Amino acid sequence: MQHLNPHQDASQALRQLETETDRLVLPLLRQLEAYLRLLRQQVPHQTLQAVFVLVSQDCPDRYSRLGPDERQALQRRLQTLTAEACCLLTVEHLLLLARKLQADHQRTKQERRRKMLAALERLNGGEQDESSGEGLILSVQEPSEEDITLPLVPPRDPQSLERWCVWLRQAMVHHLRTLSHQLNVELLNHHLIQAVLPVRLLDAVLAGDVEAMQAPENLLKISVPMGNEENAPQVVTCVLLLRLQDMEFAHRPLQRSRERLRKHRKELQNLVTRSRHWQRRLVTEQAMADWNNDLRQIQSPRP
Repeated sequence: MQHLNPHQDASQALRQLETETDRLVLPLLRQLEAYLRLLRQQVPHQTLQAVFVLVSQDCPDRYSRLGPDERQALQRRLQTLTAEACCLLTVEHLLLLARKLQADHQRTKQERRRKMLAALERLNGGEQDESSGEGLILSVQEPSEEDITLPLVPPRDPQSLERWCVWLRQAMVHHLRTLSHQLNVELLNHHLIQAVLPVRLLDAVLAGDVEAMQAPENLLKISVPMGNEENAPQVVTCVLLLRLQDMEFAHRPLQRSRERLRKHRKELQNLVTRSRHWQRRLVTEQAMADWNNDLRQIQSPRP
């Protein structure tokens, strides 16, 4: 990491960081496109491999009871869904999806804020005066930089570029989750799985909020209750869940491409650290200048 010169002008330092970010954007974007190109090649292969493992280990008798025409129709349908999804594994489409995910995230935050304010109002007997504390909560809940709509081109600011990369990766995860759900619906229609798990449960597994059982790559084995009762019996269900890390583990070139992306992200993180330092300093210096200016204004004798 570059040494932070305490005497350097904050505005000049931030402009310099934008220049350094510009130099990072092109190799980062090229590596991202290379990663997606490999991913588009691997998704069809690894999806069919995961389905093969599922039907051969979990339900071989049910698959064999299907007629030849039905089995072939199923395979064609799985390949069609997978091919359609792969066509959308591009930076352009993923950015549009990332924008939608970000907007959904913002709506969720706003709804939580609304519920919090409503709960506070109930605690205060519905009062709307300043002592209710509502003004304080509003003041600390102002929109953050994370709520700014993602640009369709890589931004020059290091912190914005980092968020751009994070949301793009999240869009990849979401896109594969959606494909997984579509494929599971087809498998359920052919009675090859016991149930289609809710997408929220799939999201919780991907986020690490729900623990799953050990299973082969791109498969999810999980114990779910048979009813809503507290002591309802559990049943182990195995379904498809396509994961980026599973695909990277199974395909060495994809893994190497991911490692190169991580190197670029590490460089970016260094820029982000420096950017946060200089932005804090810029804000502090501005506040100090405003304070001193205000103080001079009120202390100067009036005509």
